[in-house]
Amino acid sequence: MITNQKLIMRRKAVALIIMILGSVFILYPVLQMLCGSLSSKTVIKTVPSSIVPLEGKKVTVEGYGEPGEKFFLYNIEVNGEKKEMAYVEKLDKSWVYVNPNDPAERYIGEPATPDQRVRSIKFNWSNYSEAMKKSPFPKYIANTLFILILATFGAVLSAVLVAYGFSRFHFKGRTQLFLCLLATMMLPSQVTLIPSFILYKSLGWYNTYLPLIVPAYFAVSAMNVFLIRQFMMGLPLELDEAAKIDGCGPLKILWHVILPQCKPVILTITLSTAVFWWNDYYWALIYIQDKARYTVSLGIQSFNALYFNNSGLTSAATVMMMIPPMIIFFIFQKYFIQGTVISGVKG
Repeated sequence: MITNQKLIMRRKAVALIIMILGSVFILYPVLQMLCGSLSSKTVIKTVPSSIVPLEGKKVTVEGYGEPGEKFFLYNIEVNGEKKEMAYVEKLDKSWVYVNPNDPAERYIGEPATPDQRVRSIKFNWSNYSEAMKKSPFPKYIANTLFILILATFGAVLSAVLVAYGFSRFHFKGRTQLFLCLLATMMLPSQVTLIPSFILYKSLGWYNTYLPLIVPAYFAVSAMNVFLIRQFMMGLPLELDEAAKIDGCGPLKILWHVILPQCKPVILTITLSTAVFWWNDYYWALIYIQDKARYTVSLGIQSFNALYFNNSGLTSAATVMMMIPPMIIFFIFQKYFIQGTVISGVKG
């Protein structure tokens, strides 16, 4: 018994170590981006890269430069002793260094390297407000929410109705139709892209939100239908029969009996669909041309193209767009996992 307990404890310890290492590998890039969003254009690039933003330390030197002008500090070796000296001017091929604490102490030497610069940790919280000012992100967020709400509602409504038909009604060819529906999951979206684009353009829907919203009302996601159908298949048919005795029709049975039991899986597909449309870049890029109609993903891409040389601003904009789906997931993660597990084992 003792040996078995030790073996179990060792397995748990190994599993815990693996989980910790895995979380480090996953969270490190996120942490690096968070810290990168607080860095400025003058951040010092280090190899290997530093997580915290390191900037060159600047000081004012009395008698040098304009009033209030600051100079970078460097670790310079003077007479065998390393000192923090400010680089104040260039003299031919040499640099002039001055002790900021004693401006009378001057030293002329070779140009310093970036590795010799005195570093200090500095968080630039102004990156977030500056990013919001440089691009109309509130407008992009409003556009995205408009698409997200309508498309998510349509996706959930259509998936529920189709799944209800496949799970609670018996008709000829039901199994074959359901298999055809599942087969669409194997069809790459690129295959139908050109025909769909020609159709929507001929309808005058190009550069509008209609190609993104309208298809959601026709149960285009076979996965959503599959999850809800599997969940409904696990509900006893006696519930339907009891409701029929009370005089309920198919829609009343769906609304008053089936849907209250399907809250976990419905919430699951609602969250997954909402997150999909929040992060969607592919379909928005194809059908939206007017910049005033841009979604969050298109806005981020456009912003990165304009300010590619300022990693602090681009990282700050990306972090702000990541926050809403992360908050939603952490709040509803219990229901999300519950709905996925239950719908995957029932039926």
